[in-house]
Amino acid sequence: MKKLLFIIMGTLLLTAACGNNEQPADKKDAAVENNASETSEVAKFPEYSIVKEYIPNATYKESLESDNDDERVILFENADGKSFKSFYLKTRNILQIRDLEEDRLTYNKIFRPEK
Repeated sequence: MKKLLFIIMGTLLLTAACGNNEQPADKKDAAVENNASETSEVAKFPEYSIVKEYIPNATYKESLESDNDDERVILFENADGKSFKSFYLKTRNILQIRDLEEDRLTYNKIFRPEK
């Protein structure tokens, strides 16, 4: 009885270890849809229009890193590894845009969004 249980467990273990780790196409499409909805979420923020003016024209993947009562941080990355980060300090009404590749501040001004 123990031998039979051992053989079954070994077979299950080998079957699980040899499984295919590729994601089905449906899951990949869902990830693309999530990214698209995230981009539209970022585009609705009032500082987005100013940020897009100060970032060079290229295709960037936009992701919201944090959005709380004190600040909102948005990361912009492209395929070449060029990346920017915008910081909107809500309590002080300051908008900053940083070029992460060159490690410099490209924009730092008071920003008062229209409500």
